[in-house]
Amino acid sequence: MQRNFLNLWIARTISLFGSAITTLALPLTAISILHATPFQMGLLFALGQIPQLLFGFVVGVWVDRVRRRPLLLLADLGRTMLLALIPLLSLLHALKIESLYVLNFFLGVLSVIFTIASTSFLPSLVEREDLVEANTALQVSQSGAQIAGPSLAGICIQLVTAPVAIIGDSLSFFLSALFIWRIGRKRGDDIPLASRQNLWEQVRVGLDAVVKNPFLRALAMANGVANIFWGAQLSLLLVYMTDVLKINSLWIGIIYACGNGGFLVGTLLAKRALQWWGLGWSLCAVPLLSIGGAFLVPVAHGSLLEVALILACAQFLTVCPLIIYHIHEVSLRQSITPDTLQGRVNATMQVVSWATTPLGALLGGWLGGQIGIRSTLFLIVGGLLFAQLWLWFSPVRTLRTLPQEEMQKTDAGVV
Repeated sequence: MQRNFLNLWIARTISLFGSAITTLALPLTAISILHATPFQMGLLFALGQIPQLLFGFVVGVWVDRVRRRPLLLLADLGRTMLLALIPLLSLLHALKIESLYVLNFFLGVLSVIFTIASTSFLPSLVEREDLVEANTALQVSQSGAQIAGPSLAGICIQLVTAPVAIIGDSLSFFLSALFIWRIGRKRGDDIPLASRQNLWEQVRVGLDAVVKNPFLRALAMANGVANIFWGAQLSLLLVYMTDVLKINSLWIGIIYACGNGGFLVGTLLAKRALQWWGLGWSLCAVPLLSIGGAFLVPVAHGSLLEVALILACAQFLTVCPLIIYHIHEVSLRQSITPDTLQGRVNATMQVVSWATTPLGALLGGWLGGQIGIRSTLFLIVGGLLFAQLWLWFSPVRTLRTLPQEEMQKTDAGVV
């Protein structure tokens, strides 16, 4: 494994496990210390998510205009200081819900910067043919954090209270910054910078790069449409399990734990799937398995044990193929995008994917009230199948391996 990538991977692993603490500790701080209402909790969550939509395009331009390693350091050190303020304010009895609103918003901004910059930085740290392996290694860390993180967070919160536990996440970002600092400048930081032309002109260049490239266009449309329906399912799933199927919280926890296992299995199978089926068939066919998992949700019936088993299988079958798809999709995107456009292309793809999810959640809630939850869940399966048509009727299906950047420049006209 190349030394520069190894430093990035260690940094990401440390920060992901630290973030697992805050994911649980931040809302628990709002609930247990500040006695937040459901509306305040919803607003707190929304303020952490909205920076992707507000600043995604601008951050993409910024990432292409400046060196990426300093941006990663800025994001990590900024999150170190912001998170350290929460236990400090709590100790001084000055912590208010408004404080968490502001801090969570700026934590979201820095997370957007780090995510887009690190995704854009990766192709300059490894060879193009190693992108799938590199993204797989990063996903292993994320899967491990999602599986083990909640237990680690629960222990820390139980021992030292929620606000104090956040110190662990603050330290994790500081350690992450140390490993980012160790990344050499030889290749990873010496990339040509984008021109300093008008900001919105640079945003347009990024949009054109996606729209005019047949591979990126197909991926963006498929992801955007699919996330409408995944967002709809997400908004209904807990209500369906508790109100329709009458499943208690213990069994719901077991069902989600099985789904989290799919993160790790999917990560470990990503490289083999590429070898077995090739890139095109993996991107087109593997999501069909996830749609099969979505279909199992509304057909679940029987005893409590039978329903729980069906839903656990549905969660695993949904998550595992989606992780394989994600690794291959990101690797393809990175492979065919020139270094000078990585920031804007990654930002465009993330904004397109993220922006449709809240829309889907609203649509799912409305349809659930109009035609019933189970009927809506069946309708969601049809919508997910429709989203796959963007890939099946595109050049993506013909790919065997990752194409090279030169192909992007000459044939797709992205630059």
